[in-house]
Amino acid sequence: MFLGPTGDTLFYKRRVDGLDTLYVFQPDTGRIEVHAQIASSPDQLRAWPTPGGQVIVCTGWPRTPVGLRFRFYDARQIAELLDGQASNLNSLLTDVPVLGDFKFERTALPVELFEAVNGERVVLPGFAPTAGDGSKQAPVLYEIDGVTASYRLVPLKFLKDTTLPGTLVDEPGGERRWLTVGDSNHLFVLDGRTHELVGDVIWPAEQQALARVTHHPVRNETWISALSSVFVYDRGSLELIAEIPIEEELRWHRGERVLGFIGSVVFSQDGGKALVARPLSGDLLEIDVVTRKRLGRYPTVIDPLELCTAPGVGRVFMQSLRNGNISWFPYR
Repeated sequence: MFLGPTGDTLFYKRRVDGLDTLYVFQPDTGRIEVHAQIASSPDQLRAWPTPGGQVIVCTGWPRTPVGLRFRFYDARQIAELLDGQASNLNSLLTDVPVLGDFKFERTALPVELFEAVNGERVVLPGFAPTAGDGSKQAPVLYEIDGVTASYRLVPLKFLKDTTLPGTLVDEPGGERRWLTVGDSNHLFVLDGRTHELVGDVIWPAEQQALARVTHHPVRNETWISALSSVFVYDRGSLELIAEIPIEEELRWHRGERVLGFIGSVVFSQDGGKALVARPLSGDLLEIDVVTRKRLGRYPTVIDPLELCTAPGVGRVFMQSLRNGNISWFPYR
């Protein structure tokens, strides 16, 4: 879930009728709310925004026999179409550039893709075939380089072939990227230019789980939400400096008694407070960033898992764990 470059369109994914589907809507238009479909897939769909205003969609993530293919949508074009033709958005998005056939050697970018990425370097995680027939695959990074006008695969040799790469989260300034992997208590820090491994982080947890990484905009801290706690790391030393318990009650989940698990973390506009999604509690927990103490609890109408801040309108958007519904919470 993320906002488009104009700040008034929200992109989100949910599973509907057995399909992973990417939707977009504008919550503050004053018209009837229309959630327009952009793309769907019976397989897993992933979507990423780029700083320059592209939305990159992959409908076969994380692996296919021939490697991943990416479609490039212009987020500003989507915002304009939503103004008057939201119900026909999917059919109107024609001539969308597609990039596939990645190799480990650099290949020249097509002109339309070079113009789309506009000098950016876009790096996406996934798998790629290492044998000609696609029988063997390994985790890689898909690099699309708008500076050198080329694209390539970058092998992640420090990962086992069976390890599922999760998400890449750029540090402020883009000097490094933090890579999460599957259900784990371990993530990796990569050089933002060479993609070489420059550090790793292991957080103290009895169970492995999907981690969510959020970099503080001002403080030199990275907050990792996993299982029932938020782990705070110093970005320079990669040392654990705090653990903040978030879910301390035993609950039933999928037939087991668990401490619960938590979702995304977002920060207030001044960086002084954090909101943590608690889907099993059905609320947002507010934390003081400096003292790590709880400031308040905000019950919600859904079981919030994913969070996205919209500073321009003073909101935090929330997505439900169970059905993918969208709601929002006023917050600055």
